[in-house]
Amino acid sequence: MLATRETLEALEDTLWASGAVSVTVADADDNPIYEPGPGEEPLWDRLVVTGLFEEDVSLESLAELVVDEGWQQLDLSVLADKVWEREWLSRFRPMCFGERLWVCPSGYEVSEPGAVIMELDPGLAFGTGTHPTTRLCLEWLDGHIKHGMRVLDYGCGSGILGIGALLLGASSVVGVDNDPQALTATHDNAERNQVGDRFSRCLPAQFQVSEFDVVVANILAQPIIELADLLLSCVRPGGYLILSGIMSGQKDWVLAAYTRAEITEVREIDGWISIAARRPV
Repeated sequence: MLATRETLEALEDTLWASGAVSVTVADADDNPIYEPGPGEEPLWDRLVVTGLFEEDVSLESLAELVVDEGWQQLDLSVLADKVWEREWLSRFRPMCFGERLWVCPSGYEVSEPGAVIMELDPGLAFGTGTHPTTRLCLEWLDGHIKHGMRVLDYGCGSGILGIGALLLGASSVVGVDNDPQALTATHDNAERNQVGDRFSRCLPAQFQVSEFDVVVANILAQPIIELADLLLSCVRPGGYLILSGIMSGQKDWVLAAYTRAEITEVREIDGWISIAARRPV
């Protein structure tokens, strides 16, 4: 059914009152919300609302109610029985990044020789490897992380980049995020991959600047520009800075903020770019 942000609550109330066991909301017009602020729950202007009901609910009565209430019905169908607790796996399978690094969800195994395996399931914090910006960063880490490196993951989200760096040989990672929920997800994922003792986490206000061999910031173009001085100050002379979360049309805008760094590589996937740079010695 179609709704707007103004009518969503009324439609949800109707579905719940009619016996729905779940109600989901999706964008009707392909207008992405890239990264809401902590505690924010932004909505699109037009929404597709789906209600899931037990099999004993009358579809005819439900359809009549929807029409009587004035809602536009898009589809009404019976779903075949599935193991719903594992249904999300149909969209999330083991993925390889670079030569060695694999992200593997529960229920799967990777048997590739020499594989470095990260166990990770989708969660509330951003980052499972499916987004082009995450892929770009993971592929860089796979090709460049050396044993003993210290890494800063600024905007750590789910912790996927920092965990990947540790599994690839980094000695320690500091993760910074402005969302406490992301720090919780990072902690849980790091513990699951047995690297929690080497992955420290904090809010931006608690972060103490020091120098790292690698600094990764997969956030958005505007904060990457605003944080230029901070991020550059955290890279040791000769160290690496990896920036992503940047749309291709924002490349020159971001590069202009990092003229003090030596740009070594710019890569693009599906309209998103990553920028790799080194701090001059």
